[in-house]
Amino acid sequence: MQEPEDDLETKMRTISLAISLISLGLMGFGLADVLLHGASLSLPGMAALSPLILKTGQIPLGLAAMSAGIVLLSLLPIVRVLLALSLYVQSRQLLNLLVALLVFIELLVSARIGT
Repeated sequence: MQEPEDDLETKMRTISLAISLISLGLMGFGLADVLLHGASLSLPGMAALSPLILKTGQIPLGLAAMSAGIVLLSLLPIVRVLLALSLYVQSRQLLNLLVALLVFIELLVSARIGT
């Protein structure tokens, strides 16, 4: 039987590749769209999930695509910890489960404080 850690790495490699390629595609499309429509590339810009973007609802397609790609990439650590939690529950590894749960709580607190 395969160890949970090996199973985690195998599944996470596949998930990371898929999410990374989708994110790259979205960001590439968004950048091309922004450049084709003559937008300025000056910095700093709005954050990917800034309240202004979410409230107005009138974000250009290119910026929406780039923001979606950035948000997808930022979700990878959370996906990894959730996958680890799932595998540790299935294999009944209590210590690893508690550590993964602690990391998950820390990620949630960090995400909440960062917004």
